[in-house]
This record gives sequence, C-alpha cells and structure tokens, in this order.
Amino acid sequence: MTLKRETTLIRVNKNCDSLRTTIPKPIMDLFDLKEGNKITWIYDPKHSATVKISCSNGNGGGGGK
Repeated sequence: MTLKRETTLIRVNKNCDSLRTTIPKPIMDLFDLKEGNKITWIYDPKHSATVKISCSNGNGGGGGK
C-alpha cells in the first residue's frame, strides 16, 4: 500500500530559521500518532531522495497509545 500526501513548509516566525509542516490525518491514523509523540527525522546521504521518519511515544517505539 502506498500512501502519499504533500504538505507545505512554513516559517515558524520571522525571527527563527525553523520551518513547520502539518502531519496529514491519514498518516496520523496509520501510525497512531498522538499529541506528545516524538518524531525523529533521518537523512541518509546514500539515499538522497529519502527522508525516513521514526515515531515513538517514549516507550521505545510505535505510535501513541
């Protein structure tokens, strides 16, 4: 199953270099994401077109139950 969604990056505020995006609801549901979950962004230069995302609720893995 392929699930593809596109989001737009927006600047957090004019005094900050960080950007923000929204996790689409179907992705939240798929990974059972909840407020407070930790998201880890992983970039592997061997696979330059891929960003992997790992999520955890603080108990070692998985979604947010």
